[in-house]
Amino acid sequence: MRNPYLSFLLVTRWASVIVALMYHVRFLLFVDYEHVHAKTWLMNVFYFLTGLGHESFAVFLVLDGILTGRALRAGTIPGRRAVALCGLLVPGLVLGAAADIAGVRFFNGSGLYTAYPAFSTLTLGYASLLGNMFMLQPFVVPTFGSNGMLYLLSFLFWSIILLDVFLRATRAGRVVLLTAVVVLAPPLFLIWSAIWLTGVAVAHMGTLRRARPPLPVAIVGFLATLLLSRFLGAGVHGPPAFGAWLVDCRFLLVGWGFAAIAWALAPPGAQYTTVPDDPAPAFTFFFHFPVMMLLVGIGTTLPGQALMQQPTPARYGAFVAVAAACVGTTVLVARAARPGKAQRQAALPWPGAGHS
Repeated sequence: MRNPYLSFLLVTRWASVIVALMYHVRFLLFVDYEHVHAKTWLMNVFYFLTGLGHESFAVFLVLDGILTGRALRAGTIPGRRAVALCGLLVPGLVLGAAADIAGVRFFNGSGLYTAYPAFSTLTLGYASLLGNMFMLQPFVVPTFGSNGMLYLLSFLFWSIILLDVFLRATRAGRVVLLTAVVVLAPPLFLIWSAIWLTGVAVAHMGTLRRARPPLPVAIVGFLATLLLSRFLGAGVHGPPAFGAWLVDCRFLLVGWGFAAIAWALAPPGAQYTTVPDDPAPAFTFFFHFPVMMLLVGIGTTLPGQALMQQPTPARYGAFVAVAAACVGTTVLVARAARPGKAQRQAALPWPGAGHS
């Protein structure tokens, strides 16, 4: 029987994937909140939930860190997982390239691929493709195609590599490595890597029963970080002394808030239960963007509709249809490109397996 805590991790992981997807779809199909004509309470809830995109990124990385930490306790080597992670990259890049090429050639009537550089910049050159194959985005090359989510895939990959090197290094080597990373790495990488490492820490602190927060306190704290993040994301800054820093790190605060819930729920002891691996959640998270772009391009070009319209029942229906089609497409591709048994064992718990 599956452990309830593991079920919580896997269900919330899929939930974070769906929220991230809804966040992107809503930006293309609906006008911004301030331009909505009739603001109802239901519409307010919809915009709030679909506005938690980056917050869902933080939750996803914390969950991945927890699964990674549990795998480390079971003896899995992080470097092997990083290599297996690259197995998701090739089918993802192929899917993205095919969707972007078809979209820009045949379904760009609304200007989706060319008129909104602030939302997505299309880069289909060989240099970008090669750089992304070596996980050099966004450090050296831009993310490939329209898929802006690839920067998080690279951040996760290098976080795993650095953790593996850190665990193998001597004490002096660890000091040198940490110093070099803090000095040389971009601030954005440090923030998202710290979010992922928070999850790794939760997996190792699960046995500390006295130190863990009460669940009600953890839930309230997480909700508070969500509200604070949305407050800061709306352009409202805190006091000048630390307001800018807080804005940059609001997703780290969200990650810590969710990690507190996961820590409060973690069962005591070191009980491990093998779970059948499933690449679908991670593949959908990292590679839904070009699929979504193509579907929206088809839905706007063929009937001659505009992007970003007022909320209507028909528009909500289109929103659900695009989101469902994105999940269905990425799940099918992920299952079809599923690695062999040896690669899946090397990748535990990535991208969907783990121990409890």
